[in-house]
Amino acid sequence: MAPLHRISRRLLLALPAGLALAAGAEAQSQPGPLRVVVGFPAGTTPDTLARLYGASLSTTLGQPVVVDNRVGGGGILAAELVARAAPDGSTLFVAGNGPISINKHLTDRLPFDPDRDFRPVGFLGVSMQVLVVRPGLATDLAGFITQAKTQDINYGSVGAGSASHLFMAGLSQQAGLKAQHVPYRGAPQALVEIAAGRLDAMVAAIGSALPLIREGKVIPLAVTGPARDPLLPVVPSFEQAGITGFALPVWNGLFAPRATPDAVVERIAAALAEAQRDETVRRGVAAAGFSMEARDPASITRFIAAESARWGEIARATGVRLTD
Repeated sequence: MAPLHRISRRLLLALPAGLALAAGAEAQSQPGPLRVVVGFPAGTTPDTLARLYGASLSTTLGQPVVVDNRVGGGGILAAELVARAAPDGSTLFVAGNGPISINKHLTDRLPFDPDRDFRPVGFLGVSMQVLVVRPGLATDLAGFITQAKTQDINYGSVGAGSASHLFMAGLSQQAGLKAQHVPYRGAPQALVEIAAGRLDAMVAAIGSALPLIREGKVIPLAVTGPARDPLLPVVPSFEQAGITGFALPVWNGLFAPRATPDAVVERIAAALAEAQRDETVRRGVAAAGFSMEARDPASITRFIAAESARWGEIARATGVRLTD
């Protein structure tokens, strides 16, 4: 197959919508495409953020940005691909809690090292999560916990080892819930199952759950921040409801292979900062239920180390392991 930068613009535009984010001038006259690898399907929050930023990055960098959805292992497949990619700035990874902060605590056999194989470029967005349940199960966190202590419930996640999985596993262990994990390929599928009454509960990014919350199809019980979230002002936090130790955000960042030169990373980071000033991007990130945090790579590294330590505590307490 011919390299993408040599394919005609007509063919580029004929590709599926999940591939080409921008074309601009004739593709062959531009630099080669920037591939942004996402470990979750189209329509999920990481994919949405990748596309929002990708359109702006394409304009600023003057090259096509291609979103490559490599679904598998809660982001592990995508992480391995980027870890082994050429460190030339042509392949980046939209990563979050799971592959960077959590999975290393759940298995000794990751095909990459999240601490040594990647370098942060910048944050795309940070969000709290919200515990939602099917209508009729409970109307507040105390009622849910009481019910889940006495009868079996099932809860969904965006994949084994994800933040949504480990959060609920930690809550179940701490509160003594009788809860069974059911992994899905992404939040939309699990939330639809809750709305249909076939799944009991899930902790999901607020932006993912908000449409169904507003329609009354899922019931929000608590958010994961230290206080109420502006998007759900009537919903208490776990801390306010008396459940401590779970003020854990979900986040997505842009990462490059570790050996990518400083100058290349700085160029992309500058384009990312420009994207965060783009009103279209800002509105899209807010609509997804995320807030922007402008952090430099050193700050991101410290943030990840701190939250990874807490996820490690939860992993050890719950005994959750990824199947080899």
